[in-house]
Amino acid sequence: MRNDQTGATGSGGWPQVQWAGEAAPTPDEPQGAQPEATEGLVQPDGYVYDAYGYAHPVYGGFVYDDQGNAYPIESLVTGSPATGESPVVDASAASAAAAADQFTFDRYATVDPSAQWAFGDDEGGGGSRSGSRQELKVRRRRRSGIALAISLVLVLGVGYYVYNNVLPMFQPDPSATTEVAADDFPGPGTGSVEIVVNAGDAGATIGRTLEEAGVVATASAFTRAYAANPEAVGIQHGTYAMQLEMNAADAVNWLLDRDNKIELRVTIPEGHTVAQILKVASSKTQIPVEDFEAAAEDPHGLGVPEDATAQLEGWLFPATYTVEPGDDAEAILKTMVSQTRTQLARLEVPEEDWEDVLNKASLVEREVNRQDDRGKAARAIENRLEDGMTLGIDATLAYGLGKSGLELTSADLRSDHPFNTRVHTGLPPTPIGSPGLAAIQAVIDPEPGPWLYWVTVDLLSGETLFAVTYAEHQENVAKLQEWIAENGMPESSEGG
Repeated sequence: MRNDQTGATGSGGWPQVQWAGEAAPTPDEPQGAQPEATEGLVQPDGYVYDAYGYAHPVYGGFVYDDQGNAYPIESLVTGSPATGESPVVDASAASAAAAADQFTFDRYATVDPSAQWAFGDDEGGGGSRSGSRQELKVRRRRRSGIALAISLVLVLGVGYYVYNNVLPMFQPDPSATTEVAADDFPGPGTGSVEIVVNAGDAGATIGRTLEEAGVVATASAFTRAYAANPEAVGIQHGTYAMQLEMNAADAVNWLLDRDNKIELRVTIPEGHTVAQILKVASSKTQIPVEDFEAAAEDPHGLGVPEDATAQLEGWLFPATYTVEPGDDAEAILKTMVSQTRTQLARLEVPEEDWEDVLNKASLVEREVNRQDDRGKAARAIENRLEDGMTLGIDATLAYGLGKSGLELTSADLRSDHPFNTRVHTGLPPTPIGSPGLAAIQAVIDPEPGPWLYWVTVDLLSGETLFAVTYAEHQENVAKLQEWIAENGMPESSEGG
């Protein structure tokens, strides 16, 4: 018997079996004795069983595999007379075995189960073949594992699609199956009604307001929905456009939507005067300007400090304000004054200095419009005041006369008007507009420097040049004149 690894005779390859009976046919006679036919079928001489229990037929001294390949019996069977490796089995025992079983080969001969068996390689007999049953089983198991993995992926993919796209079509509409409490409306609501939520109103208070207006069926239903919604505490005070007979939970979500809030926004620009602010507020709120003018006649009643001049200029803080239904002119102006006080207090400006800070900041706001120039302008104003110089800011006179800077005449500039800072030293009697936060901060903390003069040399970009001496200042003024000659005169005149 060939060894599968060395090619020598001996154990290995096919399992060892005992030959019994007549001498085996020689390999040179593969077409020798043919099996007798039984009922039209060719019967094999016998079978050889491998280590796994598979039977392989023997015809004429050759063993046939499951693919029809023939292999000499002596290359596979230990003890065959053809090989002479062991004596022939006792004939009487063989006869008895033959009587009991028509096959004369011992199917349970001693074998090495760990040895790889094969019919021999393609080029010679007895060698190991790549298509052994063991390897075939391994390959089959590998292919089965891959097929199982692919099938699993496909099943999961189909399941995900069905779960997300098919099952929802057979599920009932939650809104149709949600049970509505007896003390609640099913919704969604009809008609329209305005509801006012006051500052500090709790869920129960809002619920009573909505119940009285017919928005919800009961305050208790709204209170439950309010408590169940963690975002309900974010409901803001104000006026809302709502519907009648709404579901309580829907009413809570409705109030959380800012788009349902009825409100107007009024934006006051920096530098605007009281007269300009009143017109803007009137046009945005549709409240008559006369109402604003009447409210402005009592500055202290609007919040201007009692020790400050009884006038409103400079105290209406420039910002964007939300005006809600029911707000009147007085309430709107009070809010603006309150914002000015809040900003001054936040910046830790002593209350006795509030009016002076607003006055200086209004000059900075009017004279320069670039952030980098505000601190220098505030310092130049402070330097001139400390040196006892007049400020020479024509914008103060224009404010006092109710004119634009381009309308001032030579007579105006020589007049003894209290707002003429070419004639009078010190600050003007009042601020000349509402300064923004940046201008106020510049006055509180001006940039260090010796500047006494400034002039805007580009009336479109706002570029401003600062000087220490009058001669240097005149050179800067010449640059302004050159710019005007090239670009024309817009809505501004030269600075201080």
